[in-house]
Amino acid sequence: MRSAAILFMLLTFTRVDAQKIKLSENWMIKNSTEVKLPDEAVSSVLYNPQNWYQTSVPTTVLSVFVKNGTYPDPHLAMNNFRIPDVSDAFNAKHDLARYSYLNGKENPWKDPYWFRTVVVLPEQYSNKQIWLNFQGINYRADVWVNGHQVADSRNTVGMFRRFRFNITKYALAGAKNCIAVKIHQVDHPGEPDPGTQFEVFGTTRGHALDIFKDETLKMSGGWDCAPVIRDRNMGIYQDVFLEATGPVSLENPFVTTTLPLPDTSRADIALQAEIRNNSSEKVKGALVATIDLISDLEFPTYTKHLGGSMQTIKIRKEITIAPDEVRNVSLNSKEFSALMIKNPHLWYPNGYGKQYLHKLRLTFEIGSKISDKQEVNFGIRQVTTTLKRIGNDYGRVFQVNGQRIFCKGGWLQPDMMLDMNRKRVFDEARLLAEANVNIVGSEDSPAPPDDVIESYDKYGLMYWEIFFQCWRMYPGSETAHYPLDHQLAVAEVNDLVKRFRNSPAIVAWFTANEVMVDEELYTASKKAVKTLDPTRPFIPTTSIDWDVDKLTPYIKEDLPTGTTDDGAPDYNWNPSAYFFDKVEEVHLQMFRNELGVPAIPAYSSLLRFIPTTNPDYPQSRKNPIFPLDSVWAEHGAWDGLNYCFRGYDNAIRTLYGNPTTVKQYADNAQLVNADSYRAMFEAANHRMWDITSGVMIWKLNSCWPDVGWQLYDWFLNPGAAYFFAKKAMEPLHIQMNGNNRSLSVINATQRSHHGLTVMAQIIDWNMKVLWSYKDTVSVKADRYLECLKIPKPMDSAPVYFVKLSLQDQKGHLISENLYWECAQHEDFSSLAALPKVSLKKTVTITNQDKELRIEVNLKNETGSLSFFNRLILHTDLSGGEVLPTFWSDNCLTLFPGEEKTITANVAIKDLAGGKPLIDIE
Repeated sequence: MRSAAILFMLLTFTRVDAQKIKLSENWMIKNSTEVKLPDEAVSSVLYNPQNWYQTSVPTTVLSVFVKNGTYPDPHLAMNNFRIPDVSDAFNAKHDLARYSYLNGKENPWKDPYWFRTVVVLPEQYSNKQIWLNFQGINYRADVWVNGHQVADSRNTVGMFRRFRFNITKYALAGAKNCIAVKIHQVDHPGEPDPGTQFEVFGTTRGHALDIFKDETLKMSGGWDCAPVIRDRNMGIYQDVFLEATGPVSLENPFVTTTLPLPDTSRADIALQAEIRNNSSEKVKGALVATIDLISDLEFPTYTKHLGGSMQTIKIRKEITIAPDEVRNVSLNSKEFSALMIKNPHLWYPNGYGKQYLHKLRLTFEIGSKISDKQEVNFGIRQVTTTLKRIGNDYGRVFQVNGQRIFCKGGWLQPDMMLDMNRKRVFDEARLLAEANVNIVGSEDSPAPPDDVIESYDKYGLMYWEIFFQCWRMYPGSETAHYPLDHQLAVAEVNDLVKRFRNSPAIVAWFTANEVMVDEELYTASKKAVKTLDPTRPFIPTTSIDWDVDKLTPYIKEDLPTGTTDDGAPDYNWNPSAYFFDKVEEVHLQMFRNELGVPAIPAYSSLLRFIPTTNPDYPQSRKNPIFPLDSVWAEHGAWDGLNYCFRGYDNAIRTLYGNPTTVKQYADNAQLVNADSYRAMFEAANHRMWDITSGVMIWKLNSCWPDVGWQLYDWFLNPGAAYFFAKKAMEPLHIQMNGNNRSLSVINATQRSHHGLTVMAQIIDWNMKVLWSYKDTVSVKADRYLECLKIPKPMDSAPVYFVKLSLQDQKGHLISENLYWECAQHEDFSSLAALPKVSLKKTVTITNQDKELRIEVNLKNETGSLSFFNRLILHTDLSGGEVLPTFWSDNCLTLFPGEEKTITANVAIKDLAGGKPLIDIE
């Protein structure tokens, strides 16, 4: 809490430019029941706030109380059950009301919260139109400026839309201004049912069904892989900013680019913008557009130099606009030849080319003065899509700039409390791009922060924008017509298209994920796309498992979808061969958009959120499922009819032996993770384009620390799943097919490769080479090549290894792969018990401005196998890992005499002043 001395602490704002001010720091919040004066008084600069809580925005209400220590961090341990829920019934069941921080009030989340700040507006805002902008609120808001209400909660509603208010007549340039926002809880927060996962291998956490009625984040009420968020994420969860314009303002600029495919030597650019005359007089002016190439992409800790140059494009169009008129103005290459570009610098997905972006600067000029300006980054690229058919199955094929893209990636979740700063957002995108991911989607977050979309643009991550979250509505059920407010839902869809349509990363608009809205919403969503952005595919849904003829005939003309997550494989562990066999069955596998395997994170991460993993914590080793307990269950060790964790846990124990320590269990899990995640992607690889056109796993990340599906954990710590999936998604990759043992080279690049050297060895437990193969091959562009079938030795005990490598014509290593197998019954317990072998380590560190580049050379000078070494970066000031660290490879195996060099990049800021140290775990 802060005293009244804070009263006149003015907002430290971020001046984006003279026109735009981002309002971030020095906000204060207070539960409205503790504020006794009228709203107009609270929103006056004269109001004296007593004992308000300081914060910054974006934030949710609960986040404020976690960060100031009022409540423990619900990401960790069982802390979420030391925080009251918005549902009184749930609180009564679990005795949570006693944790309310409000004196005499059991529930702190039902009533609205005030968000309040004071800011001095610049003198140059005088005689300007002043606009207050909210990029995202949850769920309703009353907005006040200097004692005047500018918006009320009846209309200012919805989590997935932006709001823009003209506050000119209330704002004071060169003086203090109070902005006060009363944020209301979602209309139907619901009671979580049951809202817990305390039983190992028990049923799912369920959800708060009523929350599906509102246009808010469904997982806030609980999900199988997300905890119940006690305040349902109420707050100002995205940026707030002020803008000043002249009498004419520019809104919703839109850039489209067209290529005469297959020719990419020319691009036609078309521009649109809404021009609004906010005055009562006719205005004569000019719309001026300039376009420049962005050849240097700026990231939070480094710059990527793409090279290339382009002469600035500048065009001008005279316009007269009537009083209070809003006009949509278009500029195209037929009218302005400068908008036809020769030899354009194109945007491509990750792994297929560079991510060139261009900056559009639009201004409306009245005489010599700029009334308003808008800046937009866009990419010159064209997305098309076709359907591939085998029997009654269809696989969707995406093309970018005429090149078909073999889609490899998966699904992402926002942080459970929507706490996503810019650096973390870009760190996650970097982890994905460096893992060779090229496509992502979100079933939970229709309106991610602008930083998220920017990160996808810059890293080349194609994005599926999905308007309606999965399982909030289902055809023919009681939820079929959710959300309740169709008018609000349509407004949000229209805003989502306008907001994100300039992003080159977005390759398709989907109405819903796995389900379907009713006909009214479907028709409106389709119309929004066709009207506001006809340049991208419109796809009804990601997957269908209901009777379309009976329940949703209105979507039939837009079918087939060409993607599915229906049927097997599902979300549990299976032997590697299973994934390959399913692909060859074809049915429901051509573009599989969901399948997954749980993935326990590294032991160092487990220690941070499951206290019972600490070796000093008293536990009974006689427990047949040691070390699993209710804390593990709540963090993802649930099952529900063999749906999630039971089969995975069984694989760890039966393949690698029952653990005697938690670390042993976690380490053995890494071996299961490595094989499973590699198999899911390699299975799709092995019939690339013959059958498969893409694969997306559930999931790539996690919304909180858990032991469920993930390539890297919530702490941004990549495990073995990450590094083995990274190998499988290489543009040029060598693999052994899990079902027929074919040695395959996968070429997902757009050019043929000649003179490649393929090498394969079978090495027994004693490091004796039992079989070897070497050949020179060529592989066509965008194809796979099967070389031969690798034999299976029947008398090699207890474990043998299949070691693969691929080299270019100069002998440089392109790809390598390692499989461990048993000749008879699968028993890898001896592998798990291998003693660690010391490696010779040489470390070289290079300073690269905001980052360090670390080169680690490892050499096995012994006669023994050094298996599955995990490199970790820490500092002399802390024993904990520095995260994120971007490793070129990890979880490394070195055979006798073998040498490897690994690189890592880390932000200097993340070292917190410490000296970097590399250890081998």
